[in-house]
Amino acid sequence: MTTENFELPSGRPIEIQEFKADTERLLSDEQEIKSGKWLNKFIAKAIASIDGKPAPQNEGELVSMLLDMKTGDRNYLILKVRILNYGSEMMFNSKCPNCGKTSGYRLDLQQMLDDGTLKVYPYSDKVPVTLKTRAGEAEIDYSTGRTEEWLAGLKKIDRIHLAMAMCKKFNGHAPEYKEFADMYARDISEIRKLGSSLKGGLDPTVELDCLSCETSYNIMLYQIPDFFTPLMMTDDIGR
Repeated sequence: MTTENFELPSGRPIEIQEFKADTERLLSDEQEIKSGKWLNKFIAKAIASIDGKPAPQNEGELVSMLLDMKTGDRNYLILKVRILNYGSEMMFNSKCPNCGKTSGYRLDLQQMLDDGTLKVYPYSDKVPVTLKTRAGEAEIDYSTGRTEEWLAGLKKIDRIHLAMAMCKKFNGHAPEYKEFADMYARDISEIRKLGSSLKGGLDPTVELDCLSCETSYNIMLYQIPDFFTPLMMTDDIGR
């Protein structure tokens, strides 16, 4: 069994290991996919140790640790797990939002990580940041897996939810939708602006050039359906 030791962008040491094919059942488990919990359980199978200690044997405890992890660290971990288990090369099809045509692409994920094509930002020790608004104080922090889980559980996401997701606390307590909806647009815009400026860990955004109309557009690696399940390609492969 192949393993790999490395540090997450935050500096936390972690060791990952190959998982068995049985783990792939999570990729087709409709109940797990519908609940949005499949990814944490999937990644948990690859954790051998974290912070210098063996990974908890209890799945629930390990998943809880992954949910508490900063999003930028989680992005980095997910990428490393993908590379270890399925290789660095990724081939996929993508539909251009401009011309609507589908092209095939081949990416070398490890090379993109090594040469900086995939950006990894350092975390600031000055976060959380307190922003004073006319409605009160917003404590803005890096998002975590729990933030992602909360957003994924919403039936519909609007700009108010996005601002709430950037706040750890508002006036000393968890953000509430009504409070944010009652804020002046300029104040909530300042929250979104400051929250968006807090970069840390891996940014999984990739720029693609359409092979038909040559328009450039961005995609998120983990939103590609075959990120963990490589599929057949179109004949036209490019970068």
